[in-house]
Amino acid sequence: MQRGEKGAMDDLIRGTYAHVYALCRRLLGDPSDAADATQEVYVRVVRSVLGFRGEAAFGTWLHRVTVNVCMTSLRKRGDVRARGQSAGTVDAVFDDLASNDASPEERVTTADLARRTAKALADLPEDAREVVVLRDVQGLSTKETAELLGISEGAVKVRLHRAHTRLRELVV
Repeated sequence: MQRGEKGAMDDLIRGTYAHVYALCRRLLGDPSDAADATQEVYVRVVRSVLGFRGEAAFGTWLHRVTVNVCMTSLRKRGDVRARGQSAGTVDAVFDDLASNDASPEERVTTADLARRTAKALADLPEDAREVVVLRDVQGLSTKETAELLGISEGAVKVRLHRAHTRLRELVV
C-alpha cells in the first residue's frame, strides 16, 4: 500500500474491517460510535501509512491506531456519556442469551451478571478499561497490550490487577 499499488487500500479494508469495527464496538459500546470510529481509523491510516516505519507488525500498528481513535472518542464524548456505554455490550450478551439452551432462571442470572459487569467496566477509569478490553476481551498478550498502549509490561500487569480488583468490588 505504501508503494501506491492499485486496490491495496480496498484489500486492506476488506481484510481488516471486521476486526477494527469489533474492537471499536468493544471499546465504545455504541454501534453508531463504533461505525464512526472505524471510518476515522481508515482516514488516519490513509493519512499516515507513508509514515509507517515497519518497527511493529502492520496489524499491531492498525490496532494501536484503532485504540487511539476510540480513546479520543471516549474523551470527546465526556465522562457522563462514557459511563452509559454499557448498553451495546449488554445487548450483545442478550443476543447470545436468546440463542442459549439455558433455563429461564439461568438466563436471568446471566443477564443480570452481564449488565452489572458491563456497567462496572464502563465505570472503570479509561486506562484501566482499555487494558481490560485488550487483555480480557480481545485476548492480547501482556506484551502486545504494552506495545499497543506504549507502556511497559509491568504497567499493564499493575493496571490489569487494579482493574480486576475494582471490577470485583463493583460487580458483587
